[in-house]
Amino acid sequence: MKTTYTKVITGFFIVLFPLIVGCSVIGGNSYSSDPNIRKQQEEIERLEEEHKELKRLANEATQREKAAKSRLKAAEHELKAMKSQVQAN
Repeated sequence: MKTTYTKVITGFFIVLFPLIVGCSVIGGNSYSSDPNIRKQQEEIERLEEEHKELKRLANEATQREKAAKSRLKAAEHELKAMKSQVQAN
């Protein structure tokens, strides 16, 4: 029984190990040894991060704009109600 369990675990790790190693190699930052290429790769990463941050800020600004429009509509509605109430009196 112990031998079967050991064989299953060993087989599992034999299958899993190449997958883990392959993913770490593919997903890693493989910078070139050429300084010019490396500099360009770093610049691209910096610009991607900057773009991501600007998109986030744009989304926040859009949300603030929607909130301001909602407050404006509520205030206009309240003003209209007040005017109607004044005219009724």
